[in-house]
Amino acid sequence: MDGRIVPLIMCGGAGTRLWPASREVHPKQFLRLFGTRSTFQDTLLRVSDRTLFERPIVITNAAYRFMVLEQLSEIALEADVLLEPVRRDSGPAIAAGAAFAQGRDKDAILLALAADHVVRDAAAFVAACRQGLAAAAEGRIVTFGVQPERAATEYGYINPGETISGDVRAVAKFVEKPDPATAASYIKAGYLWNSGNFMFRASVLLDEYRKVDAQSIEAVGASVARAGRDLGFVTLDPEAFGSAKAISIDYAVMEKTSLAAVVPVAFGWSDVGSWHAVWELSKKDEEGNAEQGA
Repeated sequence: MDGRIVPLIMCGGAGTRLWPASREVHPKQFLRLFGTRSTFQDTLLRVSDRTLFERPIVITNAAYRFMVLEQLSEIALEADVLLEPVRRDSGPAIAAGAAFAQGRDKDAILLALAADHVVRDAAAFVAACRQGLAAAAEGRIVTFGVQPERAATEYGYINPGETISGDVRAVAKFVEKPDPATAASYIKAGYLWNSGNFMFRASVLLDEYRKVDAQSIEAVGASVARAGRDLGFVTLDPEAFGSAKAISIDYAVMEKTSLAAVVPVAFGWSDVGSWHAVWELSKKDEEGNAEQGA
């Protein structure tokens, strides 16, 4: 590889907050909520410029493997598809992607993205990735902090610290989802929404994770080393992967590492976490009604 970013698309969630359209058998990342493409497809297209991004890795589960292939084919893209034998949250999923990428390049830099998020300004997204790449190359674990549009209570927040370079700041503190009054105080203090997307050198992420949970990193590494191949899919070893602790990457690494950095962004981000969010992002008629597929 030559300094490009490896996209790691996390695509195994059930998307239960948009029930009944989003269901276990067909979760929201595969739904065409805002046009002719799903958020999974739009996420892949945002990282399809091969001057900046490498061949992507998609991590999902066996139930979604053919939906992944079908939707990749529809937008004429290819990816390495890793299958989780059991859900273990974003910590082990990201670690597995990092370990797999290291097998292709020991110096790989990854961009871990949720497949069910919306970004309305693709150019601003790419510009943020370029900023994040410089910090990640220097050993930082970079997150993308969204400039708040309101005092939201459904997101965690990031308190930016000292400037590292350009717009990139050290992370002074991650905080949990607040109540309304606390959210308003965070806005006044310059806090950012935590988007839950990250960029890092694979070796750095795995080393930081190993410091707090060596057993899980050993398990995830073994699941990749023993992985099989089935119809072109990479099947992580069930026994090894299943022994990793189920935990989010925020709790496993980001809230503990001293290497966390944040790029402040304003690229029209949403995690599409509710039907109200779907309505906000949709085109509407003069009476404020939004429809899709009518």
